[in-house]
Order: sequence, then C-alpha cells, then structure tokens
Amino acid sequence: MKFTDNIKRLNKAIEPYYLLITMLIFFLVGFISIAKLIFSSPDLLVTVSKENINYPSSINEDYSDLFKFIQDSTDNENIQYISMNVYSYLNKTKHQWVLDINNNSSKTIKAINVRLSNVTNLTSWGVSSSYLLNDERKRLMNNIIHQDASGIVYFKDAVDLPPKANLKIYLWGEFNNYDWIESIHIDHENGTAKLEYPESFYGYRVVVANYFFEIFIFLILTFSLIYYLQINNYVTSKEDSSNDN
Repeated sequence: MKFTDNIKRLNKAIEPYYLLITMLIFFLVGFISIAKLIFSSPDLLVTVSKENINYPSSINEDYSDLFKFIQDSTDNENIQYISMNVYSYLNKTKHQWVLDINNNSSKTIKAINVRLSNVTNLTSWGVSSSYLLNDERKRLMNNIIHQDASGIVYFKDAVDLPPKANLKIYLWGEFNNYDWIESIHIDHENGTAKLEYPESFYGYRVVVANYFFEIFIFLILTFSLIYYLQINNYVTSKEDSSNDN
C-alpha cells in the first residue's frame, strides 16, 4: 500500500511535466538517429545503382539491315560470327548495375566477397579504382564469374580493399528485378557490407528534404509553445483552486 501511495505522489509531482518529458524523449531519439546517420558510417559501404538501357529503335533497325546484308553478301564465316555476336549483345543488354564499394575505415578490409543472384544474362563487365594498377585491374576482371545455370555473378577469389579506397564494378546484361534489393550480398572477414540505394523523391518528400531544418525548428517552437501554455494553464488552475479554498 505504501508503494502505491509513493507511485501516486510521484505521478502527481511530475504531472505538470508530462509534455516536457515526452518532448525531451522525442527530440533525444531524433537527435540520436540523426547523429548516427550523419556521423557514423560503416567500414564497408556499397552504393548500388541500376538503370535500364534503351537503345533508339533506329539503331536496331540499322543493325538488322546490316546483319542481313552481311549474311547475303559474304561467305566469310568470321564476319558473320562477329556480326551475330554484336546483334546478340544489343538484344541481351537491357540493364546496367553499378556497385560502388567504399572502405571508410583506416585499415585494409580483407576477403571481400561479392555475390549477385537473379542474373539472366551477363553480357559485359568492367572495374575501375584509383588504387588498381593495370595488371591488377585485369586480374580483377578475370575474377568476376557468371554461372549461367544458377544465374549468380560472384568473385572467384576474395579481394582486399586498402584504407579509404573504393572499387567500382560495372555490370551490363539482363537482371531479374524481382527482389533485386535482396539479390546482392557483399561480405568480408569481419562482417557484412552496408548497402545503399539511390532514391528519387517526388511531391511532399521533396519539400521535407529541402526544408528539413526549418521543419525541425518549427516543431521545437511548437512543442515549446504548447508546453508553456500547458504549464501556464496548470499554474492558473492551481491558483484558482487555492483561492476557492
């Protein structure tokens, strides 16, 4: 019974400050979330972007006419073979994905493995990095494997990434967009990379993004005003009650 009385007295004591406590918790959680977003970055961050490749219809028509001409006018099997490969490349290359792998730490991240699933066709690929020598870039190009049966693209051998270095992997082909976000898995000897995806904002999201700071200040002032009015009302009510007694 004594414990219940203590709870009631405590509740009565902090009753005027309910809104203040709620406001402090709200802003504390918001501050922690923003601080984590701005000041903390994972050791290995991967930015993923993708786009559809749409050739002008005139290119397909012109190449189709050229392909028919080569077939009809020459017996050179080598020219026909090259022409057929180029035509097949244009038909199968529908998407481009770019994986931008960044080492944000001050130490070398070792044993980085990349695996992408749901790859219907991989027609070409490329790599670029500020730290790679020409021979190293060629070896990395040969290290990218596409397994047709499983539709998986992967590193044959894990790679290391020096401190503050980045590695971009370009992939062209046809990718299954079903669960494409879950199709990418990149890990290393100490854990898993964080994946980020560029987003486009429309409508009210653009307003929120452009005026986030102003909206945040407006919310603080609004909560402060409401809190002031509530405290003022509470004090007035107490004074009226005292006068009535």
